[in-house]
Amino acid sequence: MKFSSSGFQFHSEKSDSKIKTHSESSSEMTTMKLIIDVDTGVDDAHALMMALAHPNAQVLAITCVNGNTTLDNVCTNTIKLLQVCGRNDVPVYRGAESSLLGTQCLSTYHGQGGLGDVLLQADDWSEYLKKQHAVHALIELVNKYPGEITLVTLAPLTNIALALKLDPQFGKKLKQVVMMGGNIHGVGNITVSGEFNFFVDPEAAFVVLNEIGSLIKLVSWETCNENITDWAWADQWMNTNTDVGRFNKAISTKGFRHLKNINSAGFRSCDSMAMATVLEPTSVRSSERHFCTVELKGDHTRGQMIVDRHKLIAGGENNEKNVEIVTKIDTEIVQKLLTAAVNMK
Repeated sequence: MKFSSSGFQFHSEKSDSKIKTHSESSSEMTTMKLIIDVDTGVDDAHALMMALAHPNAQVLAITCVNGNTTLDNVCTNTIKLLQVCGRNDVPVYRGAESSLLGTQCLSTYHGQGGLGDVLLQADDWSEYLKKQHAVHALIELVNKYPGEITLVTLAPLTNIALALKLDPQFGKKLKQVVMMGGNIHGVGNITVSGEFNFFVDPEAAFVVLNEIGSLIKLVSWETCNENITDWAWADQWMNTNTDVGRFNKAISTKGFRHLKNINSAGFRSCDSMAMATVLEPTSVRSSERHFCTVELKGDHTRGQMIVDRHKLIAGGENNEKNVEIVTKIDTEIVQKLLTAAVNMK
């Protein structure tokens, strides 16, 4: 495969060699069954690499949804990453291409195509996609493994809301839902008070928070900003001389430059933080549980996650504390997982 970004050429020999299976490339002990729902931009890619490299994670499926980039790009980016990692054994499913209301709001942060302006050759990647729709795959898998699957959502929640509407018992069959999304102090990154994943499909976020139950562990936008990684480590990580490391440098350079240009105190990869809490639960240093919902009507606050700390929302004391909000993450554990990701065999 070849990818180019401002003259950068990435070559991988894996495309012409035998694809390694999970059992060949990691430990036989697979203690975590994961489904990962993505809109593959750069931080989704980081999180996926972490999961693929972890010896005790079994990625049952990756489901794709509109978000950081178009659904076609999301599917292409995901399959490209799996090829770089030698993991075409992981099934990829195409999901919703717009919000529940039929709207699209694409991010420009991750560059053209979603992976930091790294451009693909015009290969036909559709042959690698499973024919089944992502929502049907979600339902089928949780019925096959009731109570065993951790669903990791790194994107707008359209696929998950649709699964809940097709099968109202969907949430009850999951082991846990770990989510990157929402905001806890009303600080937005796409609007004045809206976090991107929730803002792209507020109705879907509303459905998921109000119908999944108390299985949700959430890493918010503010938490990501408050748990950044040291630049000295990040610069070293970016220059890892492996196939995956060189691919990571190509897709991550644009975001690195942006963060340094705005004088960020350190590096952040939001989806990686959420994934770290799945792969290594001890990375969660502190959290708090509240009833949370989503604002759907506000002129300036549509898509904002509402944290009912004072029990003022209708129902008050009787409302289930449906979300565990992660407030502090051990960034050293995140670093170790990211290091393993770019050094996977």
